[in-house]
Amino acid sequence: MMKKIVLLFLSCILLLQMNAQQYKGNWDAYVIQMNRKPISVVVDLDFGTSPQAKENQNVIIVQLNVNHVQADGMPVRNEIKTLDSIENGLVSNLKNALNALYTGRYTQDGKRDFYFYTNDTSHYEQHIKSVLQNFPSYTWTVSASRDAELSNYLNVLYPTQKEMEHIQNRRVVDDLRQKGDALTAARKVDHFIFFKTETDRKKFARAVQDSGFVVENAGKEMGVKERPYSLQISRTDKVDYNSIDKVSIYLWELAMHHFGKYDGWETFVVK
Repeated sequence: MMKKIVLLFLSCILLLQMNAQQYKGNWDAYVIQMNRKPISVVVDLDFGTSPQAKENQNVIIVQLNVNHVQADGMPVRNEIKTLDSIENGLVSNLKNALNALYTGRYTQDGKRDFYFYTNDTSHYEQHIKSVLQNFPSYTWTVSASRDAELSNYLNVLYPTQKEMEHIQNRRVVDDLRQKGDALTAARKVDHFIFFKTETDRKKFARAVQDSGFVVENAGKEMGVKERPYSLQISRTDKVDYNSIDKVSIYLWELAMHHFGKYDGWETFVVK
């Protein structure tokens, strides 16, 4: 069920990227669980560090009540096309009228919230209404407030470090697939981790060796103050998303336990 949800919401990313190209966004989507129900988030990952974030310090939030939902609170498939039309209308209208930047959406329990940042909130309700009046069966609310600290973007839309790790894993797997990899063959996978002290690195290395990992290289990065002690390890694993994500998250959590930072994985294409 969760796989279907992920695929459903990822299908919207390409359309969002077309809108995001106007301000060079970096769009992605992820799904999390809360109280045994999914929450779907689509977000421009680059907005928070962009010059536009400093220039647009007001947030407009449009909350739409979805008409038809599944038992888990997500929209039914037949309603997705209409919701996409609403989204595109809001993005286009607010961009043209207020030069507002669309930063993402949050879907949970029959509600979908759209987030925009802008320097101009004049008559924002009228601009929203001009779009949603074309969809009279939907009820909605809208609010605007000062958000110079980007608290709505950072605390609602932006993924946690762990969620970001899931996203990065999927992106690498997608890249392998696009290069013709069938993702069925196990192969050597290299992982990279950085530590504050050599002692932390040694403890981590001992721990992963018990799980079948091999130390490929250990060095020290010159000029790096925070985590200069590097470690490259490898193991033969499958690289379909579910398999490699489990491995990556295990190493990510273990690295945190040893005050380290997991810096991702790489492998070669198998056709």
